[in-house]
Amino acid sequence: MARSSEQVTQNEINSYKSFCDKQRIIHDGSQDDQHNADFIFNYFVNVWKQDITEQNLNTAWEHIRPHLKFKSAARAEFEKITSAAPDRARQLDQWLQAHGGKPGQLTNTPGDDTFENLTLLLGTLQGYEISTPRIQDAIDRIQNRPGRKLHYIEAPRKTQPTSRAALEDDGTPFVTQGLTLQRDGSLGKSPADYAREARQRSDRDVEAANQQRTGASAQSAAIREAKNKAEGLRGNTHSESEQIQRIFVTTPGTSDINWPDTLAARQNLQRGLNKAQETRRFIR
Repeated sequence: MARSSEQVTQNEINSYKSFCDKQRIIHDGSQDDQHNADFIFNYFVNVWKQDITEQNLNTAWEHIRPHLKFKSAARAEFEKITSAAPDRARQLDQWLQAHGGKPGQLTNTPGDDTFENLTLLLGTLQGYEISTPRIQDAIDRIQNRPGRKLHYIEAPRKTQPTSRAALEDDGTPFVTQGLTLQRDGSLGKSPADYAREARQRSDRDVEAANQQRTGASAQSAAIREAKNKAEGLRGNTHSESEQIQRIFVTTPGTSDINWPDTLAARQNLQRGLNKAQETRRFIR
């Protein structure tokens, strides 16, 4: 039997809503609800082309179920218990939004944990007013009786020390570090400790002296090499060679010749003389 109308009728909408309530199909104005409605109406109007009735919905159940979005068991339980007292449920939800959501407090973000919190609290508060003292009493009863418990947001755990001193602490006692128990019961350094420290200081002094001598030796070698190069520089003529050899650079504040700087100055003059020589050749 084909559809009785090309448009979806109000009776069909009512049948669909009733079917959603029984099967926990989301029907709340959300995007999931829109997805479900679009699929059902398209299936009955364009695919199967039958009226949306409870009987036809049950007949098509195995075909349409994989394409629908459902409420969780926690949400369905919450909606069932709140249907009998919607005002009290609204007050409790407002309290949870104001007093939850932070580390150590009750979970209040959308999801099954929040639905379960509201369900447990609302059930335990039957016969009591919705107020902070009575809610705290209900929380204590729930957490101390067998069965399901409330969901809290866990506080972050400290996994390492926070202070710089604690981070750098290797567990070695600060006051007694490097000390040994003496025969008289006091803490101090033994003669062997003093001897070992003296040897270590001596070794460090020797190493420093060797490094200083090595540096001085390398510096002396560099100075000698610079002097030999500077004295060996020549120009294109005897006159140019004399100009080069008359250049000396001394260390500031002294009359000592700075041979590395002297070499650099003589090389600079030599390059200038060579360039001038090339220019004269080009002009000729």
